[in-house]
Amino acid sequence: MESGSRPSLGQVILLGTSSMVTAVLYSIYRQKAQVAQELKGAKKIHLGEDLKAILSEAPGKCVPYAVIEGAVRSVKETLNSQFVENCKGVIQRLTLQEHKMVWNRTTHLWCVPSSFSAS
Repeated sequence: MESGSRPSLGQVILLGTSSMVTAVLYSIYRQKAQVAQELKGAKKIHLGEDLKAILSEAPGKCVPYAVIEGAVRSVKETLNSQFVENCKGVIQRLTLQEHKMVWNRTTHLWCVPSSFSAS
């Protein structure tokens, strides 16, 4: 582009597209950084009777992020590792994971709500 001349239509389109891609990637980065920060502050709970009491006292009987520590027992038989000697494990049978999406009127996109943020 020469000095004093206006940018071409192609340059304007490229600038707009580049700006949108940057905004989307930055938005994804911020969401992932927020989740990582929340995971750092996850509540540590030991497996046992303590767990039932904590869940019954929690609002909605749900803890958003928690680390549950303790020994597990296998229902049938334990699995032996084929790579590490004397290493045994069990298969987790049930995983419950909630995903909540909210319509953003400004961007006209579905996004994860930021209800857990401290700000």
